[in-house]
Amino acid sequence: MYKRSVLHVILRRLKEKRKFIQILAGPRQTGKTTLARQVMENIHMPVHYGTADDPAIKDKVWLNETASRQ
Repeated sequence: MYKRSVLHVILRRLKEKRKFIQILAGPRQTGKTTLARQVMENIHMPVHYGTADDPAIKDKVWLNETASRQ
């Protein structure tokens, strides 16, 4: 399986002490979902995957609803 070249950078950063959520953002069809799945397979901590790719999402309501599911 192809591994995104930035995978090890993301894994290292996620292991750092942080107080903010981490968001993976970028243009469509650039491998964000592939990278997110690879990160989730390789990190040993609770994770939550949410997608904001729906064109109907126009405001921060989606973020508030997604965050409240934690």
